[in-house]
Amino acid sequence: MITEKFDFKKFFIASAFILICSAINFAGAKFAAVVHIPLYLDSILTISVVALYGFVPGIVCAVLSNMAMVIFMGSSPLFTFCHLTTTILAFLTFWYFKKHYPKDSEQVLNAFLWAGFFAAISNAILGNIIADAVYGALTGRPQADVVAQAMFTAVPNRMFCIYISGFIQNLTDKMLSAGLSFIVFNKIKKWI
Repeated sequence: MITEKFDFKKFFIASAFILICSAINFAGAKFAAVVHIPLYLDSILTISVVALYGFVPGIVCAVLSNMAMVIFMGSSPLFTFCHLTTTILAFLTFWYFKKHYPKDSEQVLNAFLWAGFFAAISNAILGNIIADAVYGALTGRPQADVVAQAMFTAVPNRMFCIYISGFIQNLTDKMLSAGLSFIVFNKIKKWI
């Protein structure tokens, strides 16, 4: 039986990175709420955690980020499922790119962008369903809800406004997250 020696230094660095990324995710969400940016900014660096350390650390980052938002911002714990889908789809995207482009470093940015795009689609669908079915179309984040409310003044169709605004916000939010995660990934990858 072959056993690997436990590397405390690598474990410590990975744990610290996950905690820092979770804190940045929370800070991003708090910043968006305070400044009233119509984005979520709650998963800014989750994709980088998945890219560097894999599925389980990504799940830990997602749960820590959302639980901090639940405790300190009054966010709904149901929206944790959106963040978990971000992690799952990022993991599957990186797995696909590693399998099909194992030595093509030019594909790394594409992997991040696709991970962000898939997260945007899943978060838009799941988040909008949760917001509509459980909370009467309100996410509990006034800076995000204002977009749907503004659209409703022009197009008085609640479902249309909820889903279109949710898609636009999630696409912008997750592509921004994918870009920032790519930058952090490149810096940390060189360091570790």
